[in-house]
Amino acid sequence: MFNDFIDDETFYDKEYANDKFPNSPYYLSFRNCTFTNIDFSSSDLERVDFMSCKFKSCDFRNTNFSNNGIKDLSFINCNLLGIDFSNSILMDTTITDCNLDYANFSSTRFKSFKFINCSLKNSSFEEVKFKKVEFETCDLTDSLFIHTSLDKIKLNTCNIKNIKVSLNELKGVVVNTLQALDLSLLLGIKIEESD
Repeated sequence: MFNDFIDDETFYDKEYANDKFPNSPYYLSFRNCTFTNIDFSSSDLERVDFMSCKFKSCDFRNTNFSNNGIKDLSFINCNLLGIDFSNSILMDTTITDCNLDYANFSSTRFKSFKFINCSLKNSSFEEVKFKKVEFETCDLTDSLFIHTSLDKIKLNTCNIKNIKVSLNELKGVVVNTLQALDLSLLLGIKIEESD
């Protein structure tokens, strides 16, 4: 299904299904393409550019997507376990019903980005810049938010158990009542009921 690639080749309006994406030393671009059940696992996609593409039920386990710029992508029911998006710019993208456990987003800039019903356990958001980012019913258990401002980020529908975050970065975060009690432990506050 995937033809022999040529350096700087661009593919438009293609549909790919049920195949393994080959590792390629070339710079490639995909525009308005759909990928269904494609195995990208352990691939190096640093030289591959995707714009206005959809990924459905694809396998991105341990894939290198670092130092990349992506725009207008949709990931639906994909396995992104251990994916590396570090040092990237991620814009106008939605990730829905995906496994992103152990994902690396360090030094990444997000703009107009949505995580919907995703597992992000043990993921790293170190030195990240968020602008118009939404987390809806996501599991962020044991995730790391260091040197990453959570101002105006709504986490009130998410599981944030044991997240690692510096106190300064919590200013302006939106959480529910139970989450606020859990976060109070970071401040060393002890809660006791009066008799």
